[in-house]
Amino acid sequence: MKKPMKQLIINDLIWDDKDVNFKSKSLLDWELFNWEAAIASPKEDGWRLPTIDELKALAALGSTWDSGNPGRWFGPDSELLSESKESIFLRAHGYKDPDDGVLYNAGYNGYYWSSTPYTGSFAYALNFYGGGATPAFIYDRRYGFSVRLVRDIP
Repeated sequence: MKKPMKQLIINDLIWDDKDVNFKSKSLLDWELFNWEAAIASPKEDGWRLPTIDELKALAALGSTWDSGNPGRWFGPDSELLSESKESIFLRAHGYKDPDDGVLYNAGYNGYYWSSTPYTGSFAYALNFYGGGATPAFIYDRRYGFSVRLVRDIP
């Protein structure tokens, strides 16, 4: 029997509590996806990538960097870090360069795909680091980023 996903409701969306293909707590033991693979990643009914507007709304609630566990808490009580009951934690896994396949910025930056295309070979993503978050960065779709799924409240 499949273990049910833990979920948190933020901004009228259900957020999964783990990234897609969570393997371990190690920043280096994580699968990162190009945009096309990220779009195809939901395997269960109703789960999907958040839109860029949904990522902007999440970031607008406030966020706090967790230096003890590199990543950022997003939500109304993000300053409570791991004691938070209304915020979600996104890890700073860095990104995988499409040209050399090397992982960069692990532990310093987090990059999460949105489902929103930009134009040509680009799409929107959330980018964050110790100093803040930018929810509408535009990146080449070939980059390997993290994926967090959401679903609408039934």
